[in-house]
Amino acid sequence: MPNRAGQTDRRRTWLAHFRAGKRRRSLGPGALALLILALVSCRHKNAEDGPPALSLSVQSAKPSERTKDELWQRALGHDPIDLARLADREGAGGLLLGLEEGGAIGRAALESLPFADDAEAAYQRLGELLRQIDPGESGPVVRAISGIALRPRKQAEPIDPPGLRSCAESLLDIANRKNLAKSVRAPAISALRLLAERGGIDGGAVPTDLDVK
Repeated sequence: MPNRAGQTDRRRTWLAHFRAGKRRRSLGPGALALLILALVSCRHKNAEDGPPALSLSVQSAKPSERTKDELWQRALGHDPIDLARLADREGAGGLLLGLEEGGAIGRAALESLPFADDAEAAYQRLGELLRQIDPGESGPVVRAISGIALRPRKQAEPIDPPGLRSCAESLLDIANRKNLAKSVRAPAISALRLLAERGGIDGGAVPTDLDVK
């Protein structure tokens, strides 16, 4: 069985890398992607031990420092300025760690992600999350993906191309499920089109049955 104390220490180490703005910006795209993948791997190991799946409607039973942190608390108010400040301090890595708490903190992390300079590194985890939660609860995740995809392009290549493709595949799964409500499928299709523009998937694979005729 994995050592929980060791996993907690590793998560704190990753968070320390992202909290220092200058250090975070000095990380190359490859190193950043590896850190995000390490977080995802840790999540998989924890899942094997049997903890409850991440829920955006239920806060973690164990209080964390984020519930007492001023920036995290201000971000709960949904003000774009406060969300941007949190994203500037935490970066994608710190926000993804906050996302793991679920509940209001997790939702604030999702809302802040599009404001992070390294937001594209979150595609992998967001795609994984879409596969884990009920499609009816996917709205906040899909909005975060769309927000990231709408950011102005600052470089020719995305930070994490495999993560981008994986995220697009998760969106495609929701978009193709015609038994789901239009209110669930339509945002997923819109987000999927945005990722197609960035090379995450062939644009011809995007469903068109909800398009206005």
